[in-house]
Amino acid sequence: MLRIGISGRERWCDKIMSVLKEQQLEACQDRLSRCPTKDIFSDLCEDESAQLFSVSYYAKECRGRKMTAQELRALVRCRVEKEACFLSPREDDLVKRMLMDGGETELRDWDEISAAEALISRLWCTLEIVEDERACLRLSPTLMEPVINAMSAPEYAQVRQMIFSFDATLHSLLYLSGFLHAAVPMEHFRKQWTGEDGAVVRLLVARYLRAAFDYTETPQGEILLLHPGLAEPERLLSGLSGLAPTEVHLTREMMLGGMNELLPEERASCAAMRGALQGAVRPELDEEDVLEDLRMMAKQGASFPEMREVLENALCVLPSPRMLDCLSQLHLQTVRWMGMEPAVLN
Repeated sequence: MLRIGISGRERWCDKIMSVLKEQQLEACQDRLSRCPTKDIFSDLCEDESAQLFSVSYYAKECRGRKMTAQELRALVRCRVEKEACFLSPREDDLVKRMLMDGGETELRDWDEISAAEALISRLWCTLEIVEDERACLRLSPTLMEPVINAMSAPEYAQVRQMIFSFDATLHSLLYLSGFLHAAVPMEHFRKQWTGEDGAVVRLLVARYLRAAFDYTETPQGEILLLHPGLAEPERLLSGLSGLAPTEVHLTREMMLGGMNELLPEERASCAAMRGALQGAVRPELDEEDVLEDLRMMAKQGASFPEMREVLENALCVLPSPRMLDCLSQLHLQTVRWMGMEPAVLN
């Protein structure tokens, strides 16, 4: 999902991970409310065709060249069976639900909104807001049979296994570094890919990355994958010497810790902070979300006073000396993201 900009926010309370997630999903919901309700295979006037093109991945990929409805239909049809292999995990779940429920499904929670937007961007689906503000996602009837055929083919299971491993690795790398130049995983996937249509596969992998992760784009159109807790990617990136993609060599323990979003050296302080938060967080907040907000702040080099301010805003009681001691340990022992100075022990 494309990250919306938050530059100019000075207080950490306005850019903690839980706030970022909510604002991202609200922005996605707003975009979906303006999406066309006709699918690409229906009768379209010129304006409707142009609107569908503008919300699609094709608009990004064509870089200024417009496409007609006829051209879009031809591309969607010829790629659908291979593209079905390269859906993000949430997109894959939604498509299977639609296939089981006669071609449509109701979105059940906010986490499915970004996957729905990605399927609309592929020109596979349309979204309708029905009574009681429920959102109904519909798969184009024209694509039902080819998608079923694709998911029944041997290639589908093989590629999905690659995607599963790929997805876990990327989530781990993002936890370890905060961001990742997409050229690195795309090159890794290219080396693993032994089939034909290399150029098309590269394009489909780029779509998968946009659908599965928060991302931003450089002025040159390069994709940068972002951890959802990274508050100000511009500030992090400006502190690095360059954006040239480099291979990262990590130990098995680091990769496993990244997949679990908790490194061995972070476990003790995280467990202590979790215990200190029990029963002290405001009723409308979740203790795990508060803990995650504080950990992501520490990863980005937030100061102890800044973390204390966020903690105090999340509590329904005054912070106890034990709680502040746990917060101090969390601040000191959390491993920083690249480009961030480590905590200093006085």
